[in-house]
Amino acid sequence: MLALALLAFPAFAASPGVTPTEVTVGTHLDLSGSLARMGIAVRNGLKLGFDEANAKGGLWGRKLTLVIADNGDDADKALAAQKGELSPERIFAVLAPVGTPPVAATMPGFVNAGVLHLFPFTTADETYVPSQPLEFALDLPIQEQVHVGLRALVNSGQRVGVLFGDDAYGHAVLHAVEHELEKRHLRPPIAEPFKTKSLARQIAALRADGVQIVVLGGGGQDALTAMRAVRARRWSPSVLCLEACYVPQVPTLGGRSVTGLYAVATTPIPYPADSDPALRAWVKRYESRFHTVASAEAFRAYLDTRLFAEVLRRAGPNLTRARFARMLEAMPPWRDPVYGGVPVDFTTRDHLGFHTGFLVQARDGRWINFASTQSKR
Repeated sequence: MLALALLAFPAFAASPGVTPTEVTVGTHLDLSGSLARMGIAVRNGLKLGFDEANAKGGLWGRKLTLVIADNGDDADKALAAQKGELSPERIFAVLAPVGTPPVAATMPGFVNAGVLHLFPFTTADETYVPSQPLEFALDLPIQEQVHVGLRALVNSGQRVGVLFGDDAYGHAVLHAVEHELEKRHLRPPIAEPFKTKSLARQIAALRADGVQIVVLGGGGQDALTAMRAVRARRWSPSVLCLEACYVPQVPTLGGRSVTGLYAVATTPIPYPADSDPALRAWVKRYESRFHTVASAEAFRAYLDTRLFAEVLRRAGPNLTRARFARMLEAMPPWRDPVYGGVPVDFTTRDHLGFHTGFLVQARDGRWINFASTQSKR
């Protein structure tokens, strides 16, 4: 069926960034700012994936070339890169850029110039809403993350509370929980702002209101602080955080205080002692190459390159941006044949690829897969 669809496409002139021997892909990452840990991990994952694809001969005789710009988590720096090394006349696609402000600033310019914008590391809705022909996103939105977590944990008799940071992310989590509970015809959540100096008082208020499930609208450090405060009061609610705190440092640094903490994830953290031999081998290759610990962001970026290469393979030798985009839409749900993972599924009407997540729990200094659940499209 896909082959017939491809035959129906008209012939296109070669897209910028494509020559008979090369496909040039660009990305902008934070390599020097507040998100540098993530940006460096994503850079490493992209490099490893492209190097492995090139070692096998590339795709249709073309080598994959990666151009990387440091956006410093700054929109102006990203815009400068868009006018320079990431000029739409030089690249075929933008792959896995990092950071909401830089992505929001540059995405319209890339898309208006006809450049594919693929799999950014941000949960911002504008990366896939409204659906644009060349925009494809993967990150599970905050609303869907909350849905995945509460679907697995909450029942009609439980009281839900939210401990949220007083920032855009914290308020987005609060609104998502409110929406999810309303949709389930459950009582609204008890909400408390996350303030480190008065955290004990906020924890006490949630406990006094009979809260049994606490959703945390914060990142990894917030999770560590909140769990220590909860344990200090000898309280044992179920505490759920989202992907923002799904990092290896939380169970490693938190120890017993974070045991039982839940998080929502879409890409597993690649632990060296993982039971999956393919993942163990990947960790060994990654850490040998970059002399640093592998992370979920690095692995997600690596998987992005494998998806990108698979779409190139299916698109055939007459590569154009439009042909690539239509192939992404036409492919059936895709799971990596070696590493598995959450299925990626795009359609002509829906350019958000992840619609499912899994629940993990902190135990024995690491995250353990707790349960899997499907988020409705």
